[in-house]
Amino acid sequence: MDRLTLSWLVLMGLTAVTLLFARHGDAGGGVGIAGAALLLALAVAKGREILLHYLELDHAGPGWRLLMTAWLVLLCGAILLVTAAGALGWVGPR
Repeated sequence: MDRLTLSWLVLMGLTAVTLLFARHGDAGGGVGIAGAALLLALAVAKGREILLHYLELDHAGPGWRLLMTAWLVLLCGAILLVTAAGALGWVGPR
């Protein structure tokens, strides 16, 4: 099996887990902060897989891989902070 096919299978598996978890969260009234963290971690894993194997950053220098992974983590961390702030009532309608 070539690397792109394996990467595609990994992405399909991560997407299935994301869909199942998000669907389960809808039934219980939301996924909460921990659930949002899990969903964002899955998003980082999928984004990294795409960056490394479809955009071929696995052949680039380690600096590019680190920079792009850090950008994904920073972006998802910011989204998680905003989600947590809203869930804890720090921002939003009062």
